Amino acid sequence: MNAPPRRIAPPLAHSPARWRDAARAARIIHPFPTLLNTCAVAALSFVASGGAPPAWLLTRMMAVMFCAQAAIGIVNDLCDRELDAATKPWKPLVAGTVHPGEARALAASLLVAMLGLAATLGAAGFALTVAGTACGLVYDLRLKRTPLSALPFALAIPLLPMWVWAALGAWEDVLWWLMPLGSLVGVAIHLANTAPDIEEDAAQGVRGMAHALGERGAAAVAWAAFGGALALSAAIAPLVRYDWRVYAPTLAAGLIVLAVSAALSVRGRATAAFALLGIGAVALAAGWLAAAT
Repeated sequence: MNAPPRRIAPPLAHSPARWRDAARAARIIHPFPTLLNTCAVAALSFVASGGAPPAWLLTRMMAVMFCAQAAIGIVNDLCDRELDAATKPWKPLVAGTVHPGEARALAASLLVAMLGLAATLGAAGFALTVAGTACGLVYDLRLKRTPLSALPFALAIPLLPMWVWAALGAWEDVLWWLMPLGSLVGVAIHLANTAPDIEEDAAQGVRGMAHALGERGAAAVAWAAFGGALALSAAIAPLVRYDWRVYAPTLAAGLIVLAVSAALSVRGRATAAFALLGIGAVALAAGWLAAAT
């Protein structure tokens, strides 16, 4: 008797549809800001160390930032499910590529991992990790829909480089200038990121700072805040011992980023303008710190 024909299972692991679903699901961690901040930690660590930082310490610091930012991104999407259902149907929770229970479990796991790793960075490193992450979570859970929506960014952005220097044991008093400088950059990044969605968000009851200003007003304040940070960095030159070989090209690069980003926004390419502003902020921070410390 002939044996029945064997069934050949269809390929699963390399199915294009599965790869697409995985890529869509990965959006739950907000890859651009998460990876940008993680890379910023690496860049700033090299500046703070005056060369290559200890590899294992740098790895832990980058892992802490990745876990924190990914968790904040997930919580943001959990809080915005109803809003995204009306305006961003491609989001993972809305499209069904990630279930809410899975998202909550992943966010909790990332936060636990972050706290465990941050505990190895010393008391100051741990405290600043908690403070920065708290800013992101408070934004997600409460302040995003209020006129105080820019406040977490104004606090968290300057905390990032301060945390890097503290974790590496390289603290210098000049870093206190990061509070006004970084706060202006934080406001700029928040408004540039929010401006393109003002109409859709407002229709769903969101009343953040950008919504109070309107699309044009938010864009104008964003560029003014970034320009203000550049102007302030120049104004404090008599108080800070800059290495002008580093600071002068940093200031020039910042002005170019500001001009190009504003031009992109005016031409309706708000997403590209925001991305450029974010990358420019990292470059500006690294350059200013290299010149000032």
